[in-house]
Amino acid sequence: MEIQKPLLKICNLSVHYGDIQVLKKINLSVCANQIISVVGVNGSGKTTLMKAVAGILRPIKGVIHYQHEEIQTLPVYDVVRRGLVYVPEGMNVFPFMSVLENLDVGAYVAREKKQDRLSFVFEIFPVLAEKRRQMAGTLSGGQKRMLAIARGLMSDPRLILLDDPFLGLAPRDVDRLCNIFRQIRSHGVTLFLAGQHVRRILRVATKSFLLEEGKITLSGSGEQLMGHPHLRETLFGIVAESGIDIP
Repeated sequence: MEIQKPLLKICNLSVHYGDIQVLKKINLSVCANQIISVVGVNGSGKTTLMKAVAGILRPIKGVIHYQHEEIQTLPVYDVVRRGLVYVPEGMNVFPFMSVLENLDVGAYVAREKKQDRLSFVFEIFPVLAEKRRQMAGTLSGGQKRMLAIARGLMSDPRLILLDDPFLGLAPRDVDRLCNIFRQIRSHGVTLFLAGQHVRRILRVATKSFLLEEGKITLSGSGEQLMGHPHLRETLFGIVAESGIDIP
């Protein structure tokens, strides 16, 4: 059986803020059509990792291969043009622009595909189709998050980085987004998630990593990490006793 080559491969990635080293020789691979998750406590380096991959943080040490090309020295717009998009945490929409105008901004590197991309995001997010003429600032929190993700999808990415996508959302909206992520993946888009909602993120992920003080300390399927005693103690404060199954 042929081994699938990684869509994204990070080798010995280190990032400093001044004298402080935030990421310490990170190594990980992302294959196409996966949902990857990185979890860890606040300050572990999750957002720094995403920003480094997306080209927002420079300079860095190490190598980032995307579709077999080194991208660690490229500016953000060149990274986006190659099909790698970062969606930051929060309800990042242009509040005094309509939903449709927000989506139009996201299509700036894929103008020739704009109508096809609109059809795609309206299929994934039918509520945005219904509210396309509405000012983005009047949407609910969950709808703003959907719009931010949809705007990222307008550039026709192969890999989309989502930083804390569940932050501030009601449980119903979180469940809806989990289903949407699976639907996006079914359309050939690879997702890379990071955030604080550990249980939700691990349950939706096909492969996961635990990041501690800038280092990857565990990797495996989301289910494997969820059941690992070190992760449970580190993130949930649960100490497993021998012979006791803790839910």
